[in-house]
Amino acid sequence: MTVSKDQVLEQLRRVKGPDLQSNIVDLGLVSEIIIKDQRVYFSITVPIERAQELEPLRQAAEKVVKEIPGVSGVTAVLTAETQGGSRAAQPQGAGSRVVEHPRVQQARIAAQSGRPGGLAGRQASTVPGVKHLIAVASGKGGVGKSTTAVNLALGFRAIGLNAGILDADIYGPSQPRLLGLSGRPQVISGNTVNPMKGYGLQVMSMGFLVDESTPIIWRGPMVVSALNQMLREVAWDNLDVLVIDMPPGTGDVQLTMAQQVPLSGAVIVSTPQDLALIDARKGLNMFRKVDVPVLGIIENMSYFICPKCGERSDIFGHGGAEHEAVKLGVPFLGAVPLHMEIRSRSDSGQPIVATNPESPHAQIYREIAAKTWNELQVSLGTRTNPPKLELSPNRDALKVTFENGESHELTAEMLRVMSPSAEVQGHSPDQRVTVAQKRHVKINDLRPVGNYAVRIVFDDGHDTGLYTWSYLQTLGREKEQRWASYLRELEEKGLSRG
Repeated sequence: MTVSKDQVLEQLRRVKGPDLQSNIVDLGLVSEIIIKDQRVYFSITVPIERAQELEPLRQAAEKVVKEIPGVSGVTAVLTAETQGGSRAAQPQGAGSRVVEHPRVQQARIAAQSGRPGGLAGRQASTVPGVKHLIAVASGKGGVGKSTTAVNLALGFRAIGLNAGILDADIYGPSQPRLLGLSGRPQVISGNTVNPMKGYGLQVMSMGFLVDESTPIIWRGPMVVSALNQMLREVAWDNLDVLVIDMPPGTGDVQLTMAQQVPLSGAVIVSTPQDLALIDARKGLNMFRKVDVPVLGIIENMSYFICPKCGERSDIFGHGGAEHEAVKLGVPFLGAVPLHMEIRSRSDSGQPIVATNPESPHAQIYREIAAKTWNELQVSLGTRTNPPKLELSPNRDALKVTFENGESHELTAEMLRVMSPSAEVQGHSPDQRVTVAQKRHVKINDLRPVGNYAVRIVFDDGHDTGLYTWSYLQTLGREKEQRWASYLRELEEKGLSRG
């Protein structure tokens, strides 16, 4: 059944206005009614000094609209309007509107009164099913932020973490195309939906709810409300990390997101050129002002190597982001080249970390992910110090001993078939690339990567797996379960250990 605006207005006439004499429709308080895929969005204008008091009015409006047959969900937001008051308390021009979400208003009032919880404080809360949230942001568009975000999320998967991605760019959602996903999320109960799945990632995006060519013309409060729903009304399943692909820029939406979402850290993406770095600096300072740790800067489109002659060209300059990171006192996470394969695979919904994990570019993203994870642990004070690594005499096993005395012995075969690089190729259980014929594999070399991981070189030539300390610890603790699962896969696929 198709839902119309007239039906919505008729239901909202049942809701009394702030004066309790008339309804909110006849008082002219309802505006911006949008209906997309049977979900209804609208705003209610109220006096700014009564915004917090009238929260029950907003809830009542949502409730009556939900009663319309065919409506799958409702989002109502309060838009505050100033009427009188001092110049300092309102924008210029009597009666002008203030696009201000109620929670932001509460924080602003708290800040003005000197109470805790003002804009300088963190709006701490938890997201069920998610341990850590990392924002990927840029001061401007066009720097490859979304491509970086999805490959970073896949990089987290490649180092043994359960990862997801939230596409918070409401006006220009990219993740459905980047991951080759289409369709609608499945509703579990009420407004809660299951995330979509792509290459082993749990994914949510406005692009799943509206057509790709449909423009979204919303004010700040509606955008923030939609983002909060996509974050909190999704059944995230035991994620170690949720990457949030932020909208470009440093406006009201970005600032409100940074304040309201319990971010564990932020990553800034920039190209090397000076103009991009100026905007990247603004993004970095925005997160610092709201007490979100900046985990580092990624230099995207860092250089170009001609595929025919091999000549290197620094099209946008080179090293600017690294220099800026040093200048600002934040980690430099890595440089990603401008390369045709990264672009073409992204356009076709086949991100390079998942679909060509042995490529040098996938390796770059994995190293960036490992370094980002390490910086997050450092900021939380939970970083695992480098363990002692001991090869067996015949190089067919590795003993890993952590500083707390915890010790695990892992066979070379297990390390090889469960290489993070090989693991990310699995995407999903039915697509998993099961590595076989590795019973007699040996370890040729151990190559430390910073103080957070080791690259293991096997005698069959494989050397792209990046084993973080936490991944080695997980392998040791879950050795029996993981090995039993691997043996079942071999049997089901008619493969052997060799």
